[in-house]
Amino acid sequence: MLVVSCPICKRRTLLGVDEVEFVDNLAPGVISVSATCPRGHPAVILTGDAFTPHEDPRRWQPPAWRRVTRHWWTRFYRAWRPIP
Repeated sequence: MLVVSCPICKRRTLLGVDEVEFVDNLAPGVISVSATCPRGHPAVILTGDAFTPHEDPRRWQPPAWRRVTRHWWTRFYRAWRPIP
């Protein structure tokens, strides 16, 4: 089973082995899998040990300085909070 993102449908779908058309070794450690989405559009998946995908732009990560200041403020509050 493979998860493919169809560029025409703009959806992610789960594909079985039936939809895979062919597998090709592009370079050592990079594999190309050609398949069709359930609506019949062609889709290509790159995978393998040497393939490094780009970070998903839809996933938001706070900047590093924000993570540092959040922990700093927590420690500051614990040090100066009133003792009951």
